[in-house]
Amino acid sequence: MSYELVIRRQAKADLRRSARWYERQLFGLGRDFVAEVDAVVDRIVENPLQYQIIYRDIRRAQTHRFPYGLFYRIDGDTVILFAIVHLHRNQSIWKDRA
Repeated sequence: MSYELVIRRQAKADLRRSARWYERQLFGLGRDFVAEVDAVVDRIVENPLQYQIIYRDIRRAQTHRFPYGLFYRIDGDTVILFAIVHLHRNQSIWKDRA
């Protein structure tokens, strides 16, 4: 089955904000962060059921190099990505968006 991806505005803002922060720490690190998030998004779209449900119908995929979780839900043949959150900070922000 092929899934369509919808990335909510707030998740895009999460990605931009985090990438800018990493880029300020070290040149190129923001680009690396975006590349890793893109790779996780590709895996989600390929097989969104591979990730565990963590709350109601919400699933979380994690990046490997960076401590971030991508929070999404499956609605029919659509994957809705609504938050990209640092997992060592206040991660309950995704519940407000779900």
